[in-house]
Amino acid sequence: MGLFDLFKHEDPAVEARRAAFLERQEQSIRALEAGGLPLDAVERLQEQRNRQGTPQHLWTSDLSVNELSLTHDCGYEPLGQVLGASTYHVGLQWRSQLWRDGAWQNGTSYELDVVSHAFHQARQLALSRLWQEAKMLGAHGVVGVRVEKRDAGWADDLIEFSALGTAIRLENTPPSDASPWLCNLSGQDFWKLHRAGFEAAGIVAGNCTYLCVPSQNSQQVMTGGFLTMGSWTNQEMPEFTQAMFQAREIAQNRLVSEVRALNATGTVGMIIENDATEQEMGGSNNIRTALRFNFLALGTAIRPSKKAPELSLHGTMPLKMMRLRNKY
Repeated sequence: MGLFDLFKHEDPAVEARRAAFLERQEQSIRALEAGGLPLDAVERLQEQRNRQGTPQHLWTSDLSVNELSLTHDCGYEPLGQVLGASTYHVGLQWRSQLWRDGAWQNGTSYELDVVSHAFHQARQLALSRLWQEAKMLGAHGVVGVRVEKRDAGWADDLIEFSALGTAIRLENTPPSDASPWLCNLSGQDFWKLHRAGFEAAGIVAGNCTYLCVPSQNSQQVMTGGFLTMGSWTNQEMPEFTQAMFQAREIAQNRLVSEVRALNATGTVGMIIENDATEQEMGGSNNIRTALRFNFLALGTAIRPSKKAPELSLHGTMPLKMMRLRNKY
């Protein structure tokens, strides 16, 4: 046996561990493709749930001290941080509207439905995985949920969504198998909501990506300068204004649909995001500066609580009183 043969075959134990690792990795990928959680996360959550009610139970939270105190005042205890994430590929959007009769001359605007769907699906996957983690911990709900989006730095057609919050459960109750609710309210706002007699039904959102290609006249106004036949005066660009309003209308209608699906009566903690990105289109001497609007409306759907709130003086500062008669 030569020296090369000594390194040709690895130790069977090493090969077995590698095969087991690859098998677990494959199972995790299949679970993610189905919208679930990877195996490592599932095993960690199961172990964390088994330790509940024992001296070995430890939890983490992104709540501040004040938020933790007010959450306890509502009758809830923290179970731990929960996380959901999704990295999503945005597909190609065919712009057939650009080639219709008169569209390039008179301008056009329309929703980029492929992009809108990608943003919606990525956000829903992140929230769904956060919800699954909370359910595995036996939580009744999740407070302080923060939903963040960012572009993947290593590819232009990838977006990343993450959702982070603290899973909570009613004190002195066993792990719940019910569907946990999600809310993006802080601990202070959650306490106020509880005191007002409302309960969180879930996080709702609506988004829309809308493209506006200006008409030839509007493009000339934007070029600026006398020699380029532009305009030096202040004036509104009604085509862009209308496109922004249309994007908002579509996004809010989608949010309202999600509120109704939860049988909720309203939405609080609203986050409104709207950004416009320039996008050059055309070529040669006929270039248009289009605007792409990304509109997002996100909040917590609420409904009247089935149980009347228990008023408590815990954490309430006493009012000072003094006798004023004959003082002035």
